[in-house]
Amino acid sequence: MNPNNSSTVLSQLTSKRQDKGLLTLYNVFITILIIVTTIYLIQKGITRSRSFRAPFVGRRFSWEPKWLIGLRFSQAGLEHLAEGCKKFNDGIFKVARNDTDILVIPNRYVDELHSKPEEHVSAIGAHMKNLLGKYSTIDILQEGNLHTHVLQTKLTPNLGSMISTIEEELRFAMEEEIPPTHGDWKDVSIYEIILHLVARISARVFVGQPTCRNQEWLDTSIRFTEHAFLTIAILRRLPKFLHPVVAPLLPSYWAVHRDLQTAKRIISPIVKQRTADEASGEPGYEKPTDLLQWMIDAANLRDGQPDKLAHRQLVLSLAAIHTTTMAVSYAIYDLCQFPEFVEPLRQEITDSLEQGGKWAKTTLGKMHKLDSFIKESQRLSPPSLLSFQRIVMQDLTLSDGTTLPKGTHISVPAAEVLQGAEFDSSFDGFRYSRRRQNSGEAHKYQFATTDKNSLHFGHGKYACPGRFFAAYEIKMIISHLLMDYDVQFPPGASRPKVFSADEVLLPDPSTRVLIRRRTGM
Repeated sequence: MNPNNSSTVLSQLTSKRQDKGLLTLYNVFITILIIVTTIYLIQKGITRSRSFRAPFVGRRFSWEPKWLIGLRFSQAGLEHLAEGCKKFNDGIFKVARNDTDILVIPNRYVDELHSKPEEHVSAIGAHMKNLLGKYSTIDILQEGNLHTHVLQTKLTPNLGSMISTIEEELRFAMEEEIPPTHGDWKDVSIYEIILHLVARISARVFVGQPTCRNQEWLDTSIRFTEHAFLTIAILRRLPKFLHPVVAPLLPSYWAVHRDLQTAKRIISPIVKQRTADEASGEPGYEKPTDLLQWMIDAANLRDGQPDKLAHRQLVLSLAAIHTTTMAVSYAIYDLCQFPEFVEPLRQEITDSLEQGGKWAKTTLGKMHKLDSFIKESQRLSPPSLLSFQRIVMQDLTLSDGTTLPKGTHISVPAAEVLQGAEFDSSFDGFRYSRRRQNSGEAHKYQFATTDKNSLHFGHGKYACPGRFFAAYEIKMIISHLLMDYDVQFPPGASRPKVFSADEVLLPDPSTRVLIRRRTGM
């Protein structure tokens, strides 16, 4: 046999074996895909058969597929929810989010549901579902309630003694983050400035000095949220069964894990050093007063592992930084749009400081107009259109006979902007300060108060445990900016529109404003 012919035959046989192998792999892949898709469709069918019967909003045609409605909801959440609230008034309807159906119920059910135990309606389950805990790494919060316990029993009761610390860090942050103006107007991205102010203050309260001024920690705490939310936004557009396949292909997914490793590298040694310092019994030892130390003190053996404490600190930064940044940004935009409120607010701040003598909890408590202005800003620019999100953990019959099947994702409209013709769209910065004067229930109209009509911080057992810290932080940032700077939109510009991402509303981070240090400040 000719050697050349032999090699040709061998090559052909090898090629055929390779083709056969590839064909086999292809057939296996197709078979697995068919099986997985079938299981997914069966599960969807079972879920649909047991789901609460309610009309979908946002559907243009009766035959329109739900995935298309969900795709539109990602960009037109406000329109879909406003349609539902107007069309069904005090009734029940559904919105199709790409990753789930959400049953929107009236707020009259809040008082009945907020006292239900986690085993009946799960707030944590809804958070994990909304934020894709497995892929954003916030699922560490399911391991225990250490963060909630410490925020409620340590941070909130100690806020009064921390105001001077917050004010000190805010002063330092403003010098670092706001460029010198030398008496002239300076064009700046106010969102970026506020983002870094909030990150610095949060770091001072959460991890203390000197870590709060570690630029790598500050950058990581900011980027982690951006990377996590980008991962969530992409995966939400896909069926759940594809998440394990697609997630590892996303650069943002790996960025989340890099951020986590950076957090552990920075925070874990601090935890170990603090533990060793306390154990040493040195007479000059002073225990730090910050959230990290309180978590070290309160943690059990598992939660107290340095890497786990570092992980929780990063996740708490996610919760604290960007929502507060949005609230301050909206308020600054409103001050630019309605400058007639600037001088009355400055006068209130001046009067409160003269009466109190310094920045303190009582001083901030006197600023009713500022509190009202922030609450009004949030009324018109809420962080989310939906609140009180829960997963029904077992079939639940409400007092009026309405039965919610197990697995139902429920929520309540959180924004007055959904009220249609009844909604007062005019901006009245002192709306709530007047109500506090004329009401025997003045506390109802405070920014941080929650009830069935004020749901931006949630309500009940799982209301945001850090809302009082957020309220003080927001007040202090806005009051310092008001007293030290003039801010206005550039000529011809006006308040920017918000962006919609499903039920979440976001300010335009590219918005520019003009800023100038006030004379004598």
